[in-house]
Amino acid sequence: MRAGEEPTDFYSHSFDAGAAWAQMALQATVLGYHAHGMTGIEFDKARVELGLPGDIRLEAAVALGRRDAPERLPEGLREREVPSSRKDVAEIALAGNYR
Repeated sequence: MRAGEEPTDFYSHSFDAGAAWAQMALQATVLGYHAHGMTGIEFDKARVELGLPGDIRLEAAVALGRRDAPERLPEGLREREVPSSRKDVAEIALAGNYR
């Protein structure tokens, strides 16, 4: 924005946030970390804790860290450490040409 111009809303912020998240997750993996994107957070509380001004939109949160043994988790979280029910990559992706 140039001096003297009125602020303009841009609608690509969610797209930009998604692109930034993807790059962050890839770089975390390259560096031996794991990244976990979250939207199930307390947005209002996070806004206050972070001191965000009203013109900043909080899109999501990301936890970065290294994996550790499930036994080190607090009691209430250990039982949640189960294999994902997601399909195996081989079931949803193909190698080579489409035809």
